[in-house]
Amino acid sequence: MTREEAVKLAESKWYETQTAEEIVAFQLYEERLCMPFPLFHKAVEEALGRPVYTHEFAGVENLRQEFEAMRKGN
Repeated sequence: MTREEAVKLAESKWYETQTAEEIVAFQLYEERLCMPFPLFHKAVEEALGRPVYTHEFAGVENLRQEFEAMRKGN
């Protein structure tokens, strides 16, 4: 996704009609942020069921693995 596409998507406020899990399923795998970070952060915490510290986003692969395990019920 280009920067312009990400900005356009964010401006559409697509995330307002999505559940936390739906937001995370999309945004956690998209390199460019397509929504306000505080809302994404909150969605990740809700989806994972735990506090997520800001520095954890630097290791996004760990968050992805945790999210995938949670979705599989592990």
